Amino acid sequence: RVDTTADKDAFITLKDHKPNFANKPTCRLINPTKSEIGKISKNILDRINSTIAKKHNLNQWKNTTAVINWFKSIENKQQFSFICFDIEEFYPSISQDLLNKALDFASNYDNITTEERNIIIHAKNSILIHKHIPWQKKGNATFDVTMGSYDGAETCELVGSFLLSQLQDLNINVGLYRDDGLAITNATPRDTENIKKEICRIFNNNGLRITIEANKQIINFLDVTFNLNRSTYQPFTKPNTSLQYVHRESNHPPITTKNIPAGINKRLSSLSSDKASFDQAAPPYQKALDESGYHYTLQYEPAKASKRKNRQRNNILWYNPPFSKNTSTNIGHKFLALVDKHFPNDHKLRKIFNRNTIKISYSCMNNTKQIIDNHNKRILTAS
Repeated sequence: RVDTTADKDAFITLKDHKPNFANKPTCRLINPTKSEIGKISKNILDRINSTIAKKHNLNQWKNTTAVINWFKSIENKQQFSFICFDIEEFYPSISQDLLNKALDFASNYDNITTEERNIIIHAKNSILIHKHIPWQKKGNATFDVTMGSYDGAETCELVGSFLLSQLQDLNINVGLYRDDGLAITNATPRDTENIKKEICRIFNNNGLRITIEANKQIINFLDVTFNLNRSTYQPFTKPNTSLQYVHRESNHPPITTKNIPAGINKRLSSLSSDKASFDQAAPPYQKALDESGYHYTLQYEPAKASKRKNRQRNNILWYNPPFSKNTSTNIGHKFLALVDKHFPNDHKLRKIFNRNTIKISYSCMNNTKQIIDNHNKRILTAS
């Protein structure tokens, strides 16, 4: 049984960080009206992608840490150069034909039944809702890989694996994170340009467009700047990015504001190859922390091998009351006291309701911007 598809209005977000946005404005379409069958498709695609990862040596990166580990593993970095590419509009550019080719490729590593293939394809049928009226693409096709769908990221990962398999014959060590690709090669500059053209040809044959750079020694990829000449890497922020953090005196749970500086310090340290790289990247973050009222000095802390923690139990009930400094009552203490009172040791439901199975964690109230946005959305929808 599957729930009825929710009727939610689509909206766009402007890509105002893109170059030449004033003359060529671009946007990203977000479609909250998504088929619940996508949840089933997600589980199937997760299994397929995991099987491919185990049986095929492809650099299908999940996060920045995986890219950094890949960069660290490169020996004699000075002998290589970067090739960096970005797939334009990756989600909407995935056609049904390309997805079928990716599934055919995956069937070499996993047993995909006809029913599972039909579920994956059916989950891509989508429509747009505007003022409770359904919209559809030009033509009769409803196939679309939408951003925000339940299985969108997993679909991109599958297609990415298929594309990486086609790049294996080139003289490059290449990896992909969603729509961003990075490769190294020790070929001559002229041969590297030929490899660049071959990469473009492969993506064009699959109906995808890319922007690509080659013969680079320093490259900005995701949120890291990689340097082959110095064998270093450090945090990267896009130009004109305004760093802002929750103020120390804001109406947030103390544990939240307490962990913000330490979290920033840990992130910068993990994205820095050494103390010099950390010190070069830290000043803007230190300034943002100071302006937010934190008395904390950022310092480089090399990553330590952490011991594996026991996995958290899944059968835990969470109570998440909203936090407010205007409330003097200790809600958490009162709540847990009620659990002890009504479910004593001799109670038949004690095994289900006790302090080990019921936890409390405060949630944050909506900020003023969210309240105004929700109010405007209700008014615009009603009109």
